[in-house]
Amino acid sequence: MLVFIFFLNVFRCFRLEFFCQEQIVYGQHVIGTGGKFLAELKALLALLVNLRDFELSHLMLDPEEAVGLLDDVLVNNSGTMRFLRIINCAKMPVPFLHVGLFFHIEKLVISPNHINEDVVYLLGFTQLRTLVLFQNELTYSSAPVPWHAWREMRANAPNIRVHLVLSGPVRSELVLQERAPVSSILYNDKYSIMDNGTLVFISEQYSQTLEVFGHQLLPKVYRPRYFHDRPDSGLVLLARTCTNLHTLCIRERVSTATLLIIAAVAKKMKFLYVRRNAIVLRNDWPLSLLWTSEFHDWVKDNARSYERTETAISKKLGKEWKMMIDKDFKAVDLIQV
Repeated sequence: MLVFIFFLNVFRCFRLEFFCQEQIVYGQHVIGTGGKFLAELKALLALLVNLRDFELSHLMLDPEEAVGLLDDVLVNNSGTMRFLRIINCAKMPVPFLHVGLFFHIEKLVISPNHINEDVVYLLGFTQLRTLVLFQNELTYSSAPVPWHAWREMRANAPNIRVHLVLSGPVRSELVLQERAPVSSILYNDKYSIMDNGTLVFISEQYSQTLEVFGHQLLPKVYRPRYFHDRPDSGLVLLARTCTNLHTLCIRERVSTATLLIIAAVAKKMKFLYVRRNAIVLRNDWPLSLLWTSEFHDWVKDNARSYERTETAISKKLGKEWKMMIDKDFKAVDLIQV
């Protein structure tokens, strides 16, 4: 037994991802852990000390089982933990206050149903620099954290950067956190739709902090064809309002004129990923009073062909730029969790 404990003390990383599904007639029924497995897992966690990297994912516990899950992990590793990943450990929204008590933590990846205003407040007193709110198809729906909690956290820890990620075969909406210091928003699914209402909200809430925004993978839902139904105007608003935006990944149907305007108004843009198959060769923007005649002519002239659009955007970005074929677009991966 002493040899076994000594062996465990050598570990600095522990990761467990439990994923069990049962197919039933009317869809997919997710089975969580519990019972003897949970008891043995807690016994093992009680023996692990001085960990730096820890992950528990998809345990899907009942709320009463999940509450004390991290008790021993906190007691034994509060001074050494640097990276923590807690994803879908309960079937219902269950906040884990423990994550705010690892004072030396640098990166936390957690599903939004495991945080509340108390957790966010506590994180402001840690050494946390990166907070990833990660959702997938198993994440239970939850409400956003009240905006005043993010305000207090930012006052205590102004260097924390929040990243919102939606990944997997998900049909639910990404939980957008009001007034949080969100640095990136990434969708890694095939069903989410980039609508103007969401883009307006993001532009208003994260105008000073957003650096990366995008929808990855190829879509499997209908994309509108007409200008007033597409997200062109919302994307231009995002590019103009979010002054630190440097990376934009668009899989939606937009026009060549929209791409030209985005490249012109996004002063810090470095990486622009778009699907050639989704680009409409058209100048479909109405004349704006904010545009000079020279800018209007520039958009009109260069929107006439894909080649002229690519050349004009290359000049704006200061490097060669091309629209991407679908095979290359599918390989784009901006998520680092």
